[in-house]
Amino acid sequence: MKIELQNQDFTLFHHSFEVLGGSERVAIAVLNVLKSLGFRVKLITLTSIDKDKIKKWDENFVEPDEIIIKKFPFKFGIYRALFLSLYTGLPNSFSTIGDITRSTYSYIHFPWSLTDNLKLIDDKYYKSEPYISNKKLRMYYIPYKYMHRLFLSKNKSKLLANSNWTRKILEISGYSATVLYPPVYFNSRKTINKKKDPNLIIYIGRISPEKNVNFIVDVAKRLNEFKFVIIGASGRDKEYINSIKRASESLDNLTLKLDATKDEIDKYLSVAKIYFHPKINEHFGISIVEAMASQLIPVIHKSGGAWYDIVEEGKYGIGYDSLETAIDAIKEASKMEIDFSDKIAQFSFNVFKEKLSRIIENGYY
Repeated sequence: MKIELQNQDFTLFHHSFEVLGGSERVAIAVLNVLKSLGFRVKLITLTSIDKDKIKKWDENFVEPDEIIIKKFPFKFGIYRALFLSLYTGLPNSFSTIGDITRSTYSYIHFPWSLTDNLKLIDDKYYKSEPYISNKKLRMYYIPYKYMHRLFLSKNKSKLLANSNWTRKILEISGYSATVLYPPVYFNSRKTINKKKDPNLIIYIGRISPEKNVNFIVDVAKRLNEFKFVIIGASGRDKEYINSIKRASESLDNLTLKLDATKDEIDKYLSVAKIYFHPKINEHFGISIVEAMASQLIPVIHKSGGAWYDIVEEGKYGIGYDSLETAIDAIKEASKMEIDFSDKIAQFSFNVFKEKLSRIIENGYY
């Protein structure tokens, strides 16, 4: 039974737009879809929003009808998300916070509350998760798991997973979910430069420990003939960012480019030949698809949604599982040519918009 859409209220929950990344792409796309369906959208978040900055970063941003900011006094990442999740039990609501919530729809980037169940589908790389391998992060995470289980695990939220890999974790934990790939914007990319530099390797993403960016430093030390560029968004871990900055200053073949503009990113995408992604168990990886749209060859760890959903276990790129295999994969990628046009089409903003519109119009299927 379809729901009547025009002039109804819909509430969108997203924890923060301070650092713009993949989850913010999804939040902005959901906002766009809800507005295009005729809803009056209220955005509830934890921090103030720089609308001009977001508009420059994402052309699909439309302003919500109302913005409500809930104050949380501490800067503990997943606990900020948990705090906002407690407000999500509203009718006609959508959460892009990332974990399971009380909203009508919860978009799952990764179910942090179910991290321990990762071992049931990927025992080999289970201990690579920071909240498992790092004792301090483990102690930080455990209260979140139990509080989430107490307040949020038993609800009827309709779950939308960002990859089949994420869906498997949900299903093995007793939940059902539909895969809805995140929207990737590549239609506006400039003409692809056919003269790619086979020795230029880039990474685009947040600079933080969980992204394993320091592994790029390890690889760069072993491949002096290649040039590496880390194009990163400034995260909250200033100490970690400074460590990467010091490493880039000590290596002639490693450059750190913080908070690059869209034009600067496009320039690197137009000339580089290889996209190197260091994270183990990447849940999806929007930047990987963006790179493929510019005909960069992805070199991806053999785990997570990036490997299984995007690269399809080597069909659309090369995988590695160690420092030595990463070095070999980069050398091989520098000589490769792959046509990604058919593959990347399924990740477009229009596909996302059409599928999410159908889900909402039909009351989910």
